[in-house]
Amino acid sequence: MEHEENTDNFLGFFVEGAKNLGFSFQENIKEKFHLYYKELSFWNRSVNLTGLQTDKEHAILLFADSLAGSLAFPEHTSLSIVDIGTGAGFPGIPLKLAFPSLQTTLMEPRGNKTAFLYTVIGKLELTGISVLQKRLEACRSFINEEDKWDIAISKAVSLEAILPHVKNILKKGGKLVVFGSSNIDNRDNLQSLTIDREIPYELPYDFGTRVLSVLKHVP
Repeated sequence: MEHEENTDNFLGFFVEGAKNLGFSFQENIKEKFHLYYKELSFWNRSVNLTGLQTDKEHAILLFADSLAGSLAFPEHTSLSIVDIGTGAGFPGIPLKLAFPSLQTTLMEPRGNKTAFLYTVIGKLELTGISVLQKRLEACRSFINEEDKWDIAISKAVSLEAILPHVKNILKKGGKLVVFGSSNIDNRDNLQSLTIDREIPYELPYDFGTRVLSVLKHVP
């Protein structure tokens, strides 16, 4: 059953935010983004999925900003990605809606949030996407190289928390993509990673400049 939430302003803000980042979507995909937000708003009454308050904040800081993750892989949209600490599905689900060929894994340790993720995946009728209820530090090195991911991405987990463990889940030459408000300051302790590039971008409605840091796994 679809929940009736007062989310009328969301879609306009999201479309403008996506346009600012170079995205436009057909009506059926816009409807899926809107359905995702309605479900998020409904669940947020009982499960702490987001502390943001307004339609505009959600549309830009969660949904549109998630799409900026694709700046790290503009020509390779059939990659395998793992979204570390995805929470309510950001950036993994928006990226999957924008690029259906992405093989996407949502890593989230908390059961109430994984319940939400399974619900949304079903309602949006997504395929090629899975939920992994596990903490990154609990992911020991996978036996086979093919079981690892091309890209690990995160909006919510700090770089310092990811660095000691990400080599266990990335393929050789794989990349870690992290969202931030500025360039990486401490470049001396990146362990088995090196900075490939850092990509600044501007969010609309005066939400400011953000930076996508792309680090390459060099065993």
